[in-house]
Amino acid sequence: MSFSAARSLSWLGCAAAAVVLSACAPLPSSVEPVGRTLVSMDQNTDLRWTYWGTDSEVLDVLPEDLAKDKPLQARLWQMRTKLGELVGVMSLRSSVDDLNNQNTVWTQNCPKQKGVLVERTQGLNIGRVDCLRIKRTANSSDWLAQNDAAMAGRLEAAGVYFARPVAYVSYQFTTSNGGYVEAQVLVDQRLVRPPIRSSVDFLAAGRSLDHWAQDLARSMRESTGYFNGVLTVPPFPYEIDQQPYYETKQDDSDVLFGKEKPNPQAAEEKAASVVAPAGAAPAGAAALKR
Repeated sequence: MSFSAARSLSWLGCAAAAVVLSACAPLPSSVEPVGRTLVSMDQNTDLRWTYWGTDSEVLDVLPEDLAKDKPLQARLWQMRTKLGELVGVMSLRSSVDDLNNQNTVWTQNCPKQKGVLVERTQGLNIGRVDCLRIKRTANSSDWLAQNDAAMAGRLEAAGVYFARPVAYVSYQFTTSNGGYVEAQVLVDQRLVRPPIRSSVDFLAAGRSLDHWAQDLARSMRESTGYFNGVLTVPPFPYEIDQQPYYETKQDDSDVLFGKEKPNPQAAEEKAASVVAPAGAAPAGAAALKR
């Protein structure tokens, strides 16, 4: 056997072992199914994603003579603080079928847009989609309705809204064998933006959001390459102070209102002045006059 043939067999053996290990890798302790994808959430006790609802739809895949329409399942989550403030909404969609379509042609577009960071890596390969979109501030209802009508409709129908500025992240990834996974996230800027104390902080404020979006996109791509399809949602880089600004501490109250010591003589004189008729001198004053 030649050296090249032996090296090829060795490489194939390693690849087969890697596939077996990937297929047998233990699943995270908490996962939720979305289509053929298993989603693993960040286990943060203070800010936790909670289930909001499930939806389903059929994605029209063109051309009709080469591809079949793709059934999708969508699952939604909300994130709120302990005080009930809405700080995050996430929607994940994934294909439902068993990926037996070997020649799926995806025709979705990923155009550039003013005010939106758009990253597309599919290049001239029109057979697949790899589209990441990031908007730092997306509070305008017109922008959300025009760019993500489904998300805007869900918020309006549920009567929920964000009280503070939010960022928007959208990522869509497909494979040639029919795999499809898509995410839309609205997140409070306090979770993805560091405190700004100088002009240098202001210029670097968007890096944390970009890094988080890149981590989410990487996890979504990797979820299509494993048999179990686990998609791990990365934790947000910053926390939110969940104490209400109007809360008064007990020790502060003691300092403010506990400085004066009780004066029994002053209390008796005050009581006597209230009980005595008009024009009469208080009892203490009469005693002093004698």
